[in-house]
Amino acid sequence: MSLGGPAGRLPRRPGATRLVAREGPPVFGVPSAAFVVDASVSAGWFLPDEATAYTRAALQATATSAVWVPMLWLPEMANLLRSAQRRRRITAAKRAELAAAAAALRLQVCREPVSLLTLDALAADHALSAYDACYLELALRRRLPLATLDQDLLAAMQRCGVPAATLPS
Repeated sequence: MSLGGPAGRLPRRPGATRLVAREGPPVFGVPSAAFVVDASVSAGWFLPDEATAYTRAALQATATSAVWVPMLWLPEMANLLRSAQRRRRITAAKRAELAAAAAALRLQVCREPVSLLTLDALAADHALSAYDACYLELALRRRLPLATLDQDLLAAMQRCGVPAATLPS
């Protein structure tokens, strides 16, 4: 599958940086225990009404696998918890408890800077939010599968050749 352009590359925009290795499109190698997880899956870790067998399996994998998130995941989870409190789904005390639990998770937080042009191109080329483009970019850069429940992101992953994380249910 390609990234939306010839030879598996993103279309070049003036000043845009290439997303994949100069040798060509991403090649996802031997399946590994590592994967990227997005906010749609992580939400199920903290809000019981959003939990599924898949989200529970992703949470369990944090104990034994390298589970990657972009820096964006931190404010997304803070916003998720704050919104849940505002909507009276959880109390302030529960929000603080869940924030502490989130901070204690064994996650690999990618702190490498990402080009705005790269995120813009991914978002535009695949009709994604810039937030979802962050997760896709990380999966492409690290050549890892991605765990998501977001249908638009799943479609973009398929177009880019990013496999969905396979988790035991």
